[in-house]
This record gives sequence, C-alpha cells and structure tokens, in this order.
Amino acid sequence: MAMAGVMLTGLGSLAAAQSPTCTKLSSNQTYDYIIIGSGAGGVPIADRLSEAGHTVLLIEKGHLSSGRWGGTMKPAWLTGTNLTRFDVPGLCNQIWADPVGVSCTDIDQMAGCILGGGTAVNAGLWWKPHPVDWDSNFPTGWQSKDMEAATQKVFSRIPGTTHPSVDGKRYLAQGGAERGGPLATYLLSASGRKNFSLWTNTIAKRVVRSGGHVTGVELECNGAGYTGTVSVTPETGRVILAAGAFGSAKLLFRSGIGPTDQLNVVKNSADGETMIGSDSWINLPVGYNLNDHVGTDIEIAHPDVVFYDYYAAWNKPIVEDKDQYLNTRTGPLAQAAPNIGPIFWEIINGKDGTPRHLHWQARVEGSRNTSMTVTQYLGTGSVSRGRMVITRQLNTVVSIPPYLRNEADKAAVIQGLVSLQESLKDIPHLTWINPRPNVTAEQFVNSIPAIPSRRGSNHWIGTAKMGTDDGRTGGTAVVDLDTKVYGTGNLFVVDASIFPGMVTANPSAAIVIAAEHAANRILALKY
Repeated sequence: MAMAGVMLTGLGSLAAAQSPTCTKLSSNQTYDYIIIGSGAGGVPIADRLSEAGHTVLLIEKGHLSSGRWGGTMKPAWLTGTNLTRFDVPGLCNQIWADPVGVSCTDIDQMAGCILGGGTAVNAGLWWKPHPVDWDSNFPTGWQSKDMEAATQKVFSRIPGTTHPSVDGKRYLAQGGAERGGPLATYLLSASGRKNFSLWTNTIAKRVVRSGGHVTGVELECNGAGYTGTVSVTPETGRVILAAGAFGSAKLLFRSGIGPTDQLNVVKNSADGETMIGSDSWINLPVGYNLNDHVGTDIEIAHPDVVFYDYYAAWNKPIVEDKDQYLNTRTGPLAQAAPNIGPIFWEIINGKDGTPRHLHWQARVEGSRNTSMTVTQYLGTGSVSRGRMVITRQLNTVVSIPPYLRNEADKAAVIQGLVSLQESLKDIPHLTWINPRPNVTAEQFVNSIPAIPSRRGSNHWIGTAKMGTDDGRTGGTAVVDLDTKVYGTGNLFVVDASIFPGMVTANPSAAIVIAAEHAANRILALKY
C-alpha cells in the first residue's frame, strides 16, 4: 500500500519518522488522543477513536515491521518482495534466535518493541476467550455478557482460520498465508483517515501533568524519531498508555504514579532532576498483581513425527517450499513455526474450590527429530501473583516471579500432567522423554524452578489492575472501570496491564476485545 496513507499531521510524512536523524518538535499541533504503544491494545483503540472523528496520534518506540507499512527487516530470499520477517508465519520463531532490533532492551523479559508489538512477533494463535475468563476475573461492566458486542466485532474483522495456507490444506499435519491481525485490519482503516497520525522510533519518556490533569507527553528520539513534548487538546485531550504490562507500568513510574518505593528509585535515577515533584506523586500499586501463564514443558517422541527446520528456513529455505510460499502463499511457510499443534484444554477443580483452566499446546521440536514439546499453560483461576519493579537504570525487572506461589495452583499443574500421561498411555510406539517414565508428575513439576526462564510464557498481564477498589486508599486497583488511572482526569491504560487475572490461553484476542470495549466506555465519558 502507498505510505502516503499514514500522515503525520503538520509534521511531515511517515518516511520522515524513519529518517536516520532525530527531529525536534517545532509544531504546536495538538491531539485529542495520544496513544503510547502500537500492540494489541494501542492499534485497535487508535482506530476506534479516529473513527469517531477525534485527532489521534499513535506513538511506537520501535521501528516499522510489516512490509505493508514500509518495514525492511528480512532474510535475503525475501529481497525484491514487500514481505519482511514479520509477514511470513514460518519465520515467527526466528525472534528467539535473532531478537536484535526487535525485542525491547529495557525489559528483562522478551517483548516486541516494534510496530505491532507482540502481535508482530508472536505465533499468531487466535481464538475467542472462554466466557469464564471475563466472569471470574473482571469486574461489573466487563463480564462476558458485556463483552459480547466487542467480541463479535473483533472476530468479524479478524476471524482467524484453522487453515492458514490459502490452498486450504494443513501442512505438516502431525503436529496464514501472511501475518495479519491488527496491523492488517485496525491500522489499515485508521491509516486512511486524515485525523490519524503514526510516529515510530519515538520513546514516550513520561506524561506531563499538573496534578491529575495530563497536558502532553515528553518524547525521546530512538535513533530516528521525535524529541520534545507533544500536547493534547487543551481541556478535552486524553492520553492512553498501551505499552504492555512492563512498558505502561514504566511510564507510570516515570510520571510519578506508583508505589513510593518505586517513585524514589526514579527520583534517584537520571530522571531525577526533571521528575514531577513528590507533592504531586500519586501512590498506586503499579507493578503488583503481575501474572503470566505458568509454562510446564513435557517432551514425547513418536516415529510418525517429522521435524521441519524453520530456523534453517531463515537463510536456506527448501527451494520448493520457498517458491510455493512466494508464488501462492501456500505450504509449510504459511503456518507458524515451529509447526504448532495440536491444542487442547482441560479444567481442573482446584483443591481450594476454584476451577483452573489448563491450555496444552504442542510444537514439533525437542531433543530428537521425532520429538514434540507440549507446553501446559495454567491460566484462568490461578491465584499466584508477582511483582515488577524499575531500576535506577530505568529498566524493568521481575522482582517476584508469579509462578506456583499457591499450593492449589501447583496441584492443578500436577493433576493436568497426570491427565495427559493417562490419555497418552495407550499410544503405540510413543516414548516419554521428559518426564522420564520413572519420574512422577509431582516430582517433575517440583524439579522445575519457578522462574521466568524456566516457567515463563511471555504472556504478562496485571501491573495496572482494573477494579473499583481505589489503590490510593488501600485498594488493589490502578485504573477504574473506564480504564482511567485513579487520581487523574484524562490518563488511561488500555492493554494487558489492566487484566485482574489470567485468561485461559494466549491473551492477544482478549486484549483486542478489551480495547474495543474500552473505546466504547472512553468515548461515552463526558469531558
């Protein structure tokens, strides 16, 4: 598509934002909405607010990703096409081998700092949340019945498919086309409006505020973006943070919003001299309630399993498969690496009376060419929580991992593994590699350290929890039911940060649905 579709109102074109120099803001252009972060939350809500006629500026700290938006990162075999590493599903797993220029450098976990955020680098798995995800986790106004309209709208725009290859075949079935999602739908429609602007390579340093009223956002150039302060429309303008569970929390900390211990860390950092005065700090439990799917990997092998080397496809794809993909968008490269599937679920009735949802997801990789690694994810119903904090270097780290800190959570993980062992016991020629046959499920689960590098799924949520119990007065919530930050009049958070609890599976769809629902609530608010 023509890049002229995305205009930076009063400040040039999208190409200017990608130039190798920093641009000092000199225009007095203001925006009704400034949105920080272009992931599953930021892009949909930017589209909805611009659709409603408001002037919207979407700011992304990373650079362009998909070829449809001018991205250029690609292997040699994509030269001459408008495709990048972010467009070809079979290359998605490459981020784990080569994350430079893609992953965030200020977070101690893997996260996409790129146009599209996590939606540009994940495996593209996509399905509707279980109704209990909303009903057991979210407050009044965010129950499954309240989310029906948003869910229908999201899945009418991004329906998903069980046959990503456009020829309708499932390849490597023992275990499309191009990556789409919000970048190919919500951003596409937003980009056609004159009232929508996109800036990349631009870091939001902090929101500028007087008491609880935000007047703008202070920016830093990330190699080729903008520097200075961009303002919201006087009286009626709003800022929405959509930078993810770590990025949004970091912005709140740097803006003087969060627990006093964390704000003092920022005060003693390079931000100290320009940080808002402590008399204007807003004490909220930002960074608490951190959660992630608890991941437990098992490995099995079977002679019918065939390994496809998606990593080798980066430099030397099989010629027939490369041509098939480039010419017709079919074949193995049209589906996500590393040959994901099957996927299945189970609900375990917890020892504490709380049902816990387990999601199992298989992929063809492991210690043998006939191996499948099957990951169990503990989601809805889990009660363990952790914490993230900020350092004096202004990086964010997981200080308390959220994994299996509750015995009923651990018991559900163990019982789920027992169920899997039972269901696979009669399959001929199947070999258990991990856990070994002489190791019990309980021994195996207890042997895996409860740390992100061993149990993490990179499905982080919860650091700016939504709720009615105002965190300023002893409650646990950072944002209210309209996603507005307590103690402010025009600052909002719309991403996985606001989730009170974990959903059943990969949260991307739930975040997009939440953004649709949040847009309705924000648009209904009186100025």
